[in-house]
Amino acid sequence: MFVYAPLIRPLLAVTNSAMDLASTAFAFVAQATQPTLSTQGTQATQPAYLSFFYGLFPHNSVALTVLVVCLVGASGLALGSIKIRGFRLGIPGAMFTGLILGNMVGLTALSKPVIEFVRDFGLIIFVYAVGVQVGPGFFASLRSRGLIFNFLAVAIVLLGAIVSVVIGVLLPKIGIYGAVGLFAGGTTNAPAFASASETIKSLFAANPAQGAAYINSLTAPGFAISYPFGLLGVILSMVIIRVLFRISPAHEADLADALDRGNKVAPARMNVEIKNPNLHGITIDKVKELQGHGVVISRIMHEGILSVASPETLIQMGDIVLAVGTPNELEEFRLIAGLESKTDLFCVPGSITTREILVTHGEVLGKDIDELELSERLGVTVTRVRRGEMQFTAVGHFRLQFGDRVLAVGESHSLDAVATKLGNSIRELNHPRLIPIFFGILLGVTLGSIPVAIPGLTVPVKLGLAAGPMIIAIILARLGRVGSLIWYMPHSASQLMREGGITLFLIGVGILAGPAFFTTLYSALGLQLLLLGALVTLIPLLIVGLFARAVLKINFLHICGTLAGALTSPSLAFTSTMTASEAPAIAFATVYPLAMILRVVTGQLLVLIFAGN
Repeated sequence: MFVYAPLIRPLLAVTNSAMDLASTAFAFVAQATQPTLSTQGTQATQPAYLSFFYGLFPHNSVALTVLVVCLVGASGLALGSIKIRGFRLGIPGAMFTGLILGNMVGLTALSKPVIEFVRDFGLIIFVYAVGVQVGPGFFASLRSRGLIFNFLAVAIVLLGAIVSVVIGVLLPKIGIYGAVGLFAGGTTNAPAFASASETIKSLFAANPAQGAAYINSLTAPGFAISYPFGLLGVILSMVIIRVLFRISPAHEADLADALDRGNKVAPARMNVEIKNPNLHGITIDKVKELQGHGVVISRIMHEGILSVASPETLIQMGDIVLAVGTPNELEEFRLIAGLESKTDLFCVPGSITTREILVTHGEVLGKDIDELELSERLGVTVTRVRRGEMQFTAVGHFRLQFGDRVLAVGESHSLDAVATKLGNSIRELNHPRLIPIFFGILLGVTLGSIPVAIPGLTVPVKLGLAAGPMIIAIILARLGRVGSLIWYMPHSASQLMREGGITLFLIGVGILAGPAFFTTLYSALGLQLLLLGALVTLIPLLIVGLFARAVLKINFLHICGTLAGALTSPSLAFTSTMTASEAPAIAFATVYPLAMILRVVTGQLLVLIFAGN
């Protein structure tokens, strides 16, 4: 912690300034919404401008509630944007300003149903957008090297749950209701807090006031008090591992980047001169059969004349062909066909050109490249497909999805025709599709509301508003398309839903928990929750991080990404102060989906198992 001691004084100064600004702003609003009675008690008298504001924002009105929500959001995000030594609070700043204003105004002045709607709907759109984002690569992340990273992330989640349960059992004053708040806050996971809160409400369906009292007096304060150290704890764990093992981030970056390059088998090209007499006089599609459809031939030069290769093109001795495939597949093809040629057909001048074309037309989605008959009908050969950050050889059975970018070879006018057939519309690519969003959320909320009876538990289990929409989003994004509905979300729309959703959720949490938060914070229980939350954060991270380095010999940067991803923590940004390598982000993205789902479900199970019996 001594590393961050210089941060305390400026952070306190910023916090005090933000609190003074928020206090002044809200005092003005509060005064404007309160009538001032005359000393005779006959008629309310107030300045004209106060009467004006009182008429605009009466107590318990939607307008006043929206005003406070926007004030909390703007001031919280401004506070979170302040950077101190490379670290900033970020979106969670909205929760802390929500706590401040929620305490100052009190819930009686606001419309509680509106705040609850803001909180719950923000959570729904956040987890849904996350699901759509990670869906296409979620199942792939569970294979190969990602399996080890996910194993470590699961261990961190389960260890955090064990530490929380021990706290809840050994300290009855905190109990399981406070322990699940520590579990969610100490691991900076707002959806886990939401799922646990929903489960607590279901346990007290016959007495909602008692359930709300447990949430507001224990769960929510435990979440909010332990959240800040949850952010710093990831960074502290990274620093401890780095110091103990005397790690050089620059050296680790070189090793990680070399490993990642070795694991990526991107398509390459090779010019091959046909020397095998067995290939003389046969068509290219027969050669593709010999190669197991692993190589695509895009151009062919016969007697000095360059042309686009089609499945019916005849191969003759001495021809030079330009082949595309993985390095191993190209080498196998060269051994069968002949010799690698020094003539690069890609650079030979002529009317043949290459163009990258977007797939945005609904009629071609889900079809194989062979089904489109681009070569037979238009004389164009597709050699590669780029999907996100991945590149694939465009073999005939490859199915196209919305947003794919295909590399096509042919005459300019033929490529124009292919572009028309495939869509090639940036406008369509960037246009958010609202019907799939609403339909997906509808399915997700429905799934999350289905009760499932489990033997031994007193109440049925529900996935809730966090896990339900996320699971549906992952499935639909993996499918890509159902009928005419396309589950593709532009990056800007995804970012708006994710950041806007989690901001609304934290605003609602902060405002609703504000009064009880400060009461708890200034008590002995508050300090206890702070220290216990630190244990929930540090114990799992250090055990797993040290094991990963000392026993499994995993790269330090991959460990950093795994630690941050297991806590679904924005503290990943700290790695940018150590290295410019993408290795931490790769590990983070690999474990994030499973860690998020597991934390949401675990938050529910902790309540059901230890409080529901």
